Amino acid sequence: MKFTCKKCKKDFDEDYKNLFDILKCPNCKNKEVVLNSIKQGVHPPEAGFGISYWEFEDVLEEGKVSYLKEFFEVEFDFHYSRISEEFVLTEKSGNKVDFKEIYKKTQNDGKLQRMIYNIYYVLLQGD
Repeated sequence: MKFTCKKCKKDFDEDYKNLFDILKCPNCKNKEVVLNSIKQGVHPPEAGFGISYWEFEDVLEEGKVSYLKEFFEVEFDFHYSRISEEFVLTEKSGNKVDFKEIYKKTQNDGKLQRMIYNIYYVLLQGD
């Protein structure tokens, strides 16, 4: 992928080993970079870039189940399941989880925010 640093204007190439890494300019170490071209339809995460609560619900209703199961199990230790557009998030105890609280946590944590944004971006691309 090709990027330009917003601070020093240097162009550089970078391949993502992990979709959830934060990029830094190799010249000045600035984290504010602009994507110039995308390979393989993957949008790089950006610090402070979130999705709305309605987009978050779209992810839960329509996103690829395997991505969501892994995301919620690894990051929250929750169980995610879905039949058609009906989705359920539960704690290990079986108690249902408040989706608005999880949404708030994803938007207040940069790593989680980028992860859920990338799942949303894949959804927009048609899985």
